[in-house]
Amino acid sequence: MRVNHAGEVCAQALYQGQAVTARRNKVRELMRQAATEENDHLLWCRKRIDELGGHTSLLNPLWYTGSFLIGAATGLLGDKWSLGFLAETEHQVVNHLQAHLERIPRTDSKSSAILEQMKDDEARHKASALNSGGSALPDPAKKIMMLMSRVMTLTAYRI
Repeated sequence: MRVNHAGEVCAQALYQGQAVTARRNKVRELMRQAATEENDHLLWCRKRIDELGGHTSLLNPLWYTGSFLIGAATGLLGDKWSLGFLAETEHQVVNHLQAHLERIPRTDSKSSAILEQMKDDEARHKASALNSGGSALPDPAKKIMMLMSRVMTLTAYRI
């Protein structure tokens, strides 16, 4: 759950950064709404981590700052690319959550319920971004995003 929490820190920061540099008010509002919903996920993960006796990543301030800057830079590329970035981010998150759901014990129904709801919300964010004019990112951009996600996942798991 620590990795999921760190991912939500990143998502919230990405969308807040994208909102700052969005050109259209509609896109700015969509980014703000997504960031607000990510805050719900953040709270759910934090509560579950506490229940399991764990702790959040000590690197959360780094994750937030780096993600905010990446989000702001993405927003500067224009709304269609910023929305495409949101859609691809959520696509990768849905895949991560599905993989996590397949690994956790079936007896952990609390974690499963949290992850299922998060997965549904993230899929909705993706659809909303695409329906608002998001463009598919080029494959090299998707691969870089996956690599960055893996680094964050492996690091947050340990620290």
